[in-house]
Amino acid sequence: MEAAVDMNAYRSSLRYIASADLPPHRVLRQLDEVASGGPDRRPATCLIGQIDPNRGQVTFAGAGHLPPAVVDGQGRTTLLPVQVGPPLGTGLGGYEPATYRLDSAQTLLLFTDGLVERRGEDIDESLHRLADVGFEAGSGVEDVLDTVLARLDAGHAEDDVAVLAAQLHHRCG
Repeated sequence: MEAAVDMNAYRSSLRYIASADLPPHRVLRQLDEVASGGPDRRPATCLIGQIDPNRGQVTFAGAGHLPPAVVDGQGRTTLLPVQVGPPLGTGLGGYEPATYRLDSAQTLLLFTDGLVERRGEDIDESLHRLADVGFEAGSGVEDVLDTVLARLDAGHAEDDVAVLAAQLHHRCG
């Protein structure tokens, strides 16, 4: 119950801070300051991304969270290197932006650790398992989600699983 209360407080603060349209690393810095001021707030991880569809790019900042992945048009998965800052609520700051180009053939994949982590396994091995998931060339968002959930056996995960997949779509006219 206490963890749910903390996550709700983080979520509310994040919405408020992000509404100022700041870059991701500055959102995390402000959220960390707010969270570290609370007396009993639990530390939390966070990965925040800001997509600019007109430029075809996404900027990330991470607070103790696993990196995002990109599935290319041929079905290959690459983990995007995002500097891992300390978890939110520690008051240590140190969040840095990382910007990447995206095209409409790529699928951006964000996920919680419950998708990849396995008891007794090094996290690097878990992330390699994700990177080794083969997708069909030209897979859409739903296909990417279905494939990653099935191949990583998310139905039997030891922790909560959340996965978000997104593709850029260019407007005509």
